[in-house]
Amino acid sequence: MKVALAVSPFLGAAAAFGVLRLLRAGLHRATRRFRGPLLDAQWVTSGALALSHGANDAQKAVGMVSAVLLAEGVSSSLEAPVWVIVSSALALTLGTALGGWRVAKTIGRRIYDIRPLDGLASQAGSAAVILSASVAGAPVSTTHVVVSSIVGVGIGRRRWRHVRWTVVRSIAFAWLLTLPGAAVLGGGTFLVWRAIG
Repeated sequence: MKVALAVSPFLGAAAAFGVLRLLRAGLHRATRRFRGPLLDAQWVTSGALALSHGANDAQKAVGMVSAVLLAEGVSSSLEAPVWVIVSSALALTLGTALGGWRVAKTIGRRIYDIRPLDGLASQAGSAAVILSASVAGAPVSTTHVVVSSIVGVGIGRRRWRHVRWTVVRSIAFAWLLTLPGAAVLGGGTFLVWRAIG
């Protein structure tokens, strides 16, 4: 499981890089008239990315709640009740709708100035990696994959200098702090809970 989380950003970058190179090779003679179908195609890839986000991230929450229900004796198996699935889906949707705008702005504007073709490549590559991980039962971070896919697009255009590496470094540093920070917070909360209980 940890391997999937560690490898997924590299796979996201590689997938977006590959999709962009394929699209550029196939569309090198395309005219401006192709812009409309290109933007329409982004509706499909953004839908696939949304589906993959829900398929991977919601199942992590479902698994955690199911494990707690089993540990507390509320449930006799790890099979998730319908209310857990619906609650997790609603929480993910609400969290993304309310708190996702800042993340979306950072990903879409601060890492690399993406064009419609770049967005299509990033979304298609990210969706492919995240859906594959979901099918394999491997938990990955949607944000890690999408951020790295934007970097992959910048590299795919051979514009290393246009990628804002200071922003990428800040994001990577936050990622590295997340796991130990969550462990310390979880351990501290557990100790307080045991002391009170």
